[in-house]
Amino acid sequence: MLNAEKTAQAILKKFNDTEGYSDRRIIFWYDKDETAADGGLEEIEPILEENNIQVHRLEQNFFETKKLIEEDKTDTHFLIYSSRGEPQPDKNWLLDIQLYSERFENSRISDIKSEFGIEGYDLDNFLEEHYKFFESKARVEPFRKFYDPKWRQDEMVLGFLTVLTGSDTIDFKDIVRKLFLKSLYETENPAWAEIQRLNLEDDFWELAGKYFGFIQSDPTLRKLFLSILLTHIKRNTSLPLKKYKNYINSMSNECEIFIRTWMDHSKDGTYFDQYSRETFEDSQLKLEKYLKQEIKETEPCDYLDAEAFDVFDRAIIRQIVDSLCNDLEEYEKYLDWIFQRKSKHWYPQFQHIYSALEYAIKLHRFAKGFEKTLASCKDVRGFIARYEKDLYQMDYYYRKFYFHYDLDNKTDVLSKIRERVENLYNNNLIDKMLGHWSELIDTDVGDYWKVELADRQDEFYKLYVQNTIQKNDKDKIAVIISDAMRYEVAVELQERLNKSSQGTMELKTMVGSLPSYTKLGMASLLPHDSLQLKDNHYLADGISTEGTPNRAKIVDKATPDSVTLTSDELLSLTQKEALKKFKNIRIFYIYHNVIDSTGDKESSEDKVFKETETAIQEVHQMISKLTTSQLLNNVIVTADHGFIYRRDDLESVYKLDKATFDKDRIIDSKKRFILTTEDIDVMNTHKFKINNLVEAEKDLYAYVPVADLRFRMQGGGLKFVHGGLAPQEIIIPVLKYSYKKSAELERKGIKKGKVGVTVTNPGRRITSNSFSVNLLQTEKVSDKLKPLKVRIALWDSEFDGEKVSDEKTVILERSSEEPTERQQKVILTLGNNVENKTYYLKLIDDDPTAINKNVIEPIPFEVDLLLKDDFDF
Repeated sequence: MLNAEKTAQAILKKFNDTEGYSDRRIIFWYDKDETAADGGLEEIEPILEENNIQVHRLEQNFFETKKLIEEDKTDTHFLIYSSRGEPQPDKNWLLDIQLYSERFENSRISDIKSEFGIEGYDLDNFLEEHYKFFESKARVEPFRKFYDPKWRQDEMVLGFLTVLTGSDTIDFKDIVRKLFLKSLYETENPAWAEIQRLNLEDDFWELAGKYFGFIQSDPTLRKLFLSILLTHIKRNTSLPLKKYKNYINSMSNECEIFIRTWMDHSKDGTYFDQYSRETFEDSQLKLEKYLKQEIKETEPCDYLDAEAFDVFDRAIIRQIVDSLCNDLEEYEKYLDWIFQRKSKHWYPQFQHIYSALEYAIKLHRFAKGFEKTLASCKDVRGFIARYEKDLYQMDYYYRKFYFHYDLDNKTDVLSKIRERVENLYNNNLIDKMLGHWSELIDTDVGDYWKVELADRQDEFYKLYVQNTIQKNDKDKIAVIISDAMRYEVAVELQERLNKSSQGTMELKTMVGSLPSYTKLGMASLLPHDSLQLKDNHYLADGISTEGTPNRAKIVDKATPDSVTLTSDELLSLTQKEALKKFKNIRIFYIYHNVIDSTGDKESSEDKVFKETETAIQEVHQMISKLTTSQLLNNVIVTADHGFIYRRDDLESVYKLDKATFDKDRIIDSKKRFILTTEDIDVMNTHKFKINNLVEAEKDLYAYVPVADLRFRMQGGGLKFVHGGLAPQEIIIPVLKYSYKKSAELERKGIKKGKVGVTVTNPGRRITSNSFSVNLLQTEKVSDKLKPLKVRIALWDSEFDGEKVSDEKTVILERSSEEPTERQQKVILTLGNNVENKTYYLKLIDDDPTAINKNVIEPIPFEVDLLLKDDFDF
């Protein structure tokens, strides 16, 4: 119902606003909603006449109206009223008069225009069509936050869609992502129901065509999602996709930016994964069968950059597996494929498979030059030096393979690789290594167990602890003895410490006591003048070496300001508690038992590689607690013995009969040794007199099987063993760690942190939608310099701003000395709204703990596109 008084006053206000006009005023009122019908105009007319304003009704009387205004009454104020809508300009006979006149509105959109300050009439038809949007305060209020008076029709639609989808920005790509998150099925998507109800469906598909190049006669959200996936595949592979050519969008740049932004989103990325799998497996689309066939006909290098579906990772994994099983030795190519996939979206889903394959490949590569390397070892001391240098890698690769193999729940694909790794390691590498080692032992080592020119385990305290303590009366030292931490494990510990802690490291070795088992190994590491064996118990200068309390007595006897404790006791203390408790302590003996306690039990021996990881982490924690709390600066990590492990059960041929020995003269025995007073010759064993190591009433003989044979005995497992003299058992690591403050490291010229990177593009000008960025990793990855993972993109501001290109993740982890081998090229794609002006290339550290996110200062790049289209290259 029209409020005549209020409407009349609004009209009078228009007439009274004379600024910019002559004395005479003409106002047109196109009342298409007929708000003044049913006598409304008749009520208004007298009020206007009192103010010398004549009301003239406009029907089809255009000539009469024109004559009235321009000839008959040239000084009269007119309100020209029509109960119809305003005609289009080409059909408006009074357009010339309207151009110097004004308009009055009393339609349902007039309040909207007034509320948002919308000037002119360009948007009238659009607002009329979508006026329902403004009927809800819940929609109007958020719309108001985004609205800009400069908006035209497309921007208004984007504003509507932003509100309906819950997007945070007026960006169609973000709108589509938020819409997809609700559902790809229109009938299940509440936001889409609102879009349809508010008559925005056609507008949405027009924008999809404008921003993505998506054109379909019967568009759906699922088709849009599929088209973006397939456009990405077409862009990043050489697959022809002929069957789906109608789904390849023309705006591939925008599709690429959209898909990468969604895939990498920390929260919404899981929805992408779900939708991607559902789309791939949709039986109606038949996409799975088609893509698998297309992939079979190409090489992995043709689709290394594809990320839309996990089928590409599966195909690469299968290709590597088949190649290794067919003895194709292109190891560097396989490793490069894995490296390339590390920065791709689906890598975390297959991380353990890829890592297991990586170590399997490295083990195969190691085996290629193995026999030549082995032949270069002419004596026992030379063999030990070579084991320290690189022969240990076979044990490291074998362990790391199984660590990742056991963590993956899709290991069927690796079943044949596991068989090859097992066969290669045990029947080739270990067999040949231990055979050669046994020959050298027979040649170089006499009747007593002693390796010339090598540090001995029973001299550990004098060589490494006493020498440090005697330098002055201030230095402190901690000895961490990690049961069964063999040499290759200590190498990994050293690498981690170098990359994550402040300090310098030196890794050395010593030859372990024989038999290489816990009781003798632990005794050898304690301070002593002599070791004795009585009733199968080892004594250090008459004190039992078994148990922490007895070991504490021995250490305290050598150095009163000492403490002996377990790793659990140390790790349970806070920094403050540790400082208070150990304030005046100079020597720490800390006992840690994770590897041996796991491997020695048949029920858990197959978990030993998993627990080796735990052991490394715990030793790392202990070192950090001791040094960062400033308790001390010097730490030594060592072990009582190492171990041999093989995953598959041993055949009976690998077992030696114990019956040859007089059981009454056996002092101690395990699967890898027999300690006895009996002096006999036994096939397939080494025999050594060990009275040079241990005092006893009678001569002591240690018998150890050659290679990795075991004595046949009841109890315990056969896979994890120690006690013999294989390099893995007897070469004991001594890792010396010295904590240094950053300033000290800098004075010594030791760089710490992450490797650096620089952009080496000769020019800073971008002339096509796709452009390359050349990166140089300025330092090699080393003991102290960790790999760097960065996200690279072009931004519209030197400071915060918005990305104007897609974003790529790059891992800089090369360890080559050659700079040319540390170069990488990254291809970025510009968005469609980029203008010809200056933008900024940013490399952002992907580490969430990094304080300075910008790895380098933003680099200005000048965009100069002569003709922007989606076919630039």
